[in-house]
Amino acid sequence: MRPPLLAPVLAALVSLAPLPAATPLFRASFENSNPAWTTLRGAAAIDPTVTRENQKSLRVEPGASLGDASIQSAPVTLTIGKRYLLTGWIRTEKLLVRDLDRSPIAIGATLSMASLPFDAHSESLGGTRDWTRVQLRFTATRAQDNILLTAGAGGAFEGKAWFSGVSVESEDSAPNEWPARTAITTYGPAYRYPTSGWIYLHIEGQPYERGYQHGRLMANEIVQYMERCAAQIDMKGKKDGWDLARDTANALFLRGFDQEILEEMKGIAEGASDAGARWQGRRIDLIDMVVVNTTVEIGQLKEALPITPNGLEGLHLESPELFERHQNTSISDHCSAFAATGRATRDGRMVIGHTTWWPLTLAEQTNVMLDIKPAEGHRVLLQSYPGGIESGTDWYQNDAGIVLTETTIRQSPFNRDGTPVAYRARKAIQYGGSIDKVVEYLGEKNNGLYTNEWIIGDAKNNEIAMYELGTYKTHLYRSSKNDWFGGTEGFYWGNNNAKDLNVRLEYKPDPNGEPEYVPYVPQDRDLKWQELYREYKGKIDEQFGFLAFRTAPLVSSSAMDAKIATADMASRMMVWAAFGKPNQREWVPSQSEKENYSNNDGLYSSSYRLISTELPAALHEAVPETETAREYGDPYYSSHLWKGWVLPASSADIWFTSGSAAYYRDLKSGNLSRAMSLHWAEYRSLNLADRNPIQSFQLETHKGALFLDQLRHDIGDVRFFQLMSDFFRAHTTKAVTAQSFLDAAGVKFALPRDPGGALYVATDIGRRLATAILVYGTVADAGANRYAAEQLQRKYLDRFESAVPIRKDFEVTPDELRTHDIVFVGRPETNSALAVWTEKIGLDMPGELFRIAGSEHASEREALALAAANPLDHRHMVLVLAGNNALQTVLLSKAGLTRNEYSIFDSGTETISGFLPAVR
Repeated sequence: MRPPLLAPVLAALVSLAPLPAATPLFRASFENSNPAWTTLRGAAAIDPTVTRENQKSLRVEPGASLGDASIQSAPVTLTIGKRYLLTGWIRTEKLLVRDLDRSPIAIGATLSMASLPFDAHSESLGGTRDWTRVQLRFTATRAQDNILLTAGAGGAFEGKAWFSGVSVESEDSAPNEWPARTAITTYGPAYRYPTSGWIYLHIEGQPYERGYQHGRLMANEIVQYMERCAAQIDMKGKKDGWDLARDTANALFLRGFDQEILEEMKGIAEGASDAGARWQGRRIDLIDMVVVNTTVEIGQLKEALPITPNGLEGLHLESPELFERHQNTSISDHCSAFAATGRATRDGRMVIGHTTWWPLTLAEQTNVMLDIKPAEGHRVLLQSYPGGIESGTDWYQNDAGIVLTETTIRQSPFNRDGTPVAYRARKAIQYGGSIDKVVEYLGEKNNGLYTNEWIIGDAKNNEIAMYELGTYKTHLYRSSKNDWFGGTEGFYWGNNNAKDLNVRLEYKPDPNGEPEYVPYVPQDRDLKWQELYREYKGKIDEQFGFLAFRTAPLVSSSAMDAKIATADMASRMMVWAAFGKPNQREWVPSQSEKENYSNNDGLYSSSYRLISTELPAALHEAVPETETAREYGDPYYSSHLWKGWVLPASSADIWFTSGSAAYYRDLKSGNLSRAMSLHWAEYRSLNLADRNPIQSFQLETHKGALFLDQLRHDIGDVRFFQLMSDFFRAHTTKAVTAQSFLDAAGVKFALPRDPGGALYVATDIGRRLATAILVYGTVADAGANRYAAEQLQRKYLDRFESAVPIRKDFEVTPDELRTHDIVFVGRPETNSALAVWTEKIGLDMPGELFRIAGSEHASEREALALAAANPLDHRHMVLVLAGNNALQTVLLSKAGLTRNEYSIFDSGTETISGFLPAVR
């Protein structure tokens, strides 16, 4: 029998006393019998015989139930959203833990808080251990919380545990705080980072601008998700299926989105394409994004059309009895959800939760927590997928305290004049500040596809609602109207089983159709929800949600996540979210799931993680908030570039006229950081030797671009682009002096400080072939290395009419190494000449792996191209072409190189490239 969430048995054990400032917020003392702790399960007593620093301890044992033990403190006052550190000392004696089932996984003696998920706790101890300090960092989600001392949580235990010195203190910052800056990718004001299986993606601004940010930051994942959508639409004929889906989306859904959302989707498509994403050999376009965002609705057409009236209903038309008739419509179980408030909850306030049941092919990438800060409407946090403008699995929150979720119900008829649910749900959460407005947006011009029973909560007034939305029939249950189904006052639940008769009657449009019992009949999950409601009425909180979503039949083989929010969390745009089964079980792909999409890896449960829209601490400086010197990023640049061209009045003015043209291209390139690193690399290399007229011109160009970039940083985007536009508008087609521009800007010319870094990029070898040598390794992979060197020699001859000599690693002379540009072929363990230079050129490639830019690459599919200065003479360069195995070295010899210091290749395709930070 499952123990109740709270079964207080008061034990006069210890006291929990507030302390003066500059000390822990609370510290437990076990020196008196003040009744500040409650034994929920197990047994506990003060033990004067086991002390730490001459202080008595609290001994915890299984008790008569022989299950787990849980001891709860009196309330501790916290500030919601603030970080805290829970610490304590634990000692154990012969403490053995036993799992009672596959899940949850039982743990030893540990510390936690009453508000936290079951899988959030400090280090746990078992066996026989002396006093050990444990700790747990957490963010408060309750203003009044309780410390938990537990043993055997999730299972049963035997033995003893002692607790001492338990305290809670606030933390302004924490070591190794996540996300670390290195885990965050930014693009203007947008950013993304991974967190416990999720990808947190923040975008903001006007529709196209925020869409473009989305596309740039999620380009690779968008293509992968499109492959999954194609497999879901038609796993056998993916291209034909996608083409048909494009036609369907264009005909039925495209014009159901308004201009704002269409611009956002267009921005996603173009941002991803500009980042290099390609679909079926072409750039991604708007129609592709409509398909991605309506894939589920396209799939529901098969169920909707047979029950959509066609004018023949009521006619007694019978087919000959020549074959057995089958009903094709299927009823899919997709989700479980609940909302509670008032007398049903622990504090009388709202709590809401949802778990998605989903096909694995789509589930594996439905792991994006999308934070949208639009120019108009509410800020929105929603669960989504790469390229999504909506949730799909339908978890939405906004900064008005609204939470919107749903479970699908049986498909109702299709209304060809309606708009997609993807549009209506997004509109409802972005512009709905109340339950009334949310319901209005959801119901307006409903096309009926992906029919839902919506569950809604409003943290402002703790109202909850359940909105059964058929195509033409609806029923809105509201807590403010005291309108409950099944006598569950204060509680709504959903599990793909419509409750209202009129909504259900839409399933049977033909009065002469096959007989079916239409009214509501409870399913197993309905009964479980009602059972849990009766058991926890008056005590429902976030712990109820954690329990429900790990309890069968509310969790299933296709459960992929869980999300839970209280009123306090919803009002601050926070949510507890777990990606993977919320009962700690694994989802290993079945044979049919592999056949549906061969790249399905399965889902492996991540712990619950508190997700919030709060700006990560690591980005407080990286994403500026001030408007005066704000840098908007590449989407802003491309739409604010100046027009026209100018001529140099003299050679002294080339740096401005040529540099401004080059910087224009840099701003338009979509990767300004890379462009400036390239300018610095070429500027440095040009300064190493005497220059011809071409090189002198190139040097002036780099100087101008570098100066203008620093000027933009100094005065901010708004002033800079206005300055450039005004100057070029006044002087276009005319000869100008660089000084006239400096006067207009009110600055003097000065190059920024060289940050240090690369001298060469990989493609520089193309203009150095006259002084180049190919050196291949013979220690191992000799045949492959030689073949790769020969392929390079042939390619160089065909493209540059230059026959580059080939040398074996042991035969190249010191003088040749010093006086030439060197192309090393093969990794260091195969190439003895390269092995001598690894440290000198910054190559970290031991064995069959390499490390670069803070990452380790040990895949058998990977290879590295690295450009560096020749350590014997910096006027020459080194190019390393090395695979983690022989095949990858050969593939790399055939690949095209780019203007980057390093590039990482996967099976001969460049996947990552860039510049390394300067070593000081």
